[in-house]
Amino acid sequence: MNTKNMKKLPRKRSPLLTAAKAVMLVLSLWFSCAMPALTGAGLISNRASYGEEMEKTGIFFIAAAALMTAGAFLCLIRRDLPDILAIAFSLSGLALCMVMLKKLADHADRSGWTDKYTLLPISEMYTSRIMPCIIPALLCAVLAAVQLCSYGQREQRRRKKAEKDAPAPPII
Repeated sequence: MNTKNMKKLPRKRSPLLTAAKAVMLVLSLWFSCAMPALTGAGLISNRASYGEEMEKTGIFFIAAAALMTAGAFLCLIRRDLPDILAIAFSLSGLALCMVMLKKLADHADRSGWTDKYTLLPISEMYTSRIMPCIIPALLCAVLAAVQLCSYGQREQRRRKKAEKDAPAPPII
């Protein structure tokens, strides 16, 4: 079969990969976008009582949420560069989010913040709400890596390279 006919073959999509992407997107919108962004917005809106340091932490929480969400949306595109960016954005957003969570939990423990009903430390509440963002961020990185290493993508890269290295057609 020549390369002209190979281009016309339909690309086979894996239903498992499609389902994993749907689950990853839903989890990303809730855990990676909503939870860190709302935590950051709360810290920023109460900056008068929390201080400038917690305001910066809130800004970084929002930036982490934006990075992880952008990574999730880039993972939906089946191309090389978006997959590489999806891995980079998801993992860097996750790292930033975890660093800010540690900083916020330490500050809450030092300040003695507790829930007024159960008297449990607020740091446990922050941890239980933000830690699940690990799941969609890692799922996004794994799905993007699987897409990068898939057989179809490798064949497409080989075809493009072969077309570049092909000799020019004769003029006459």
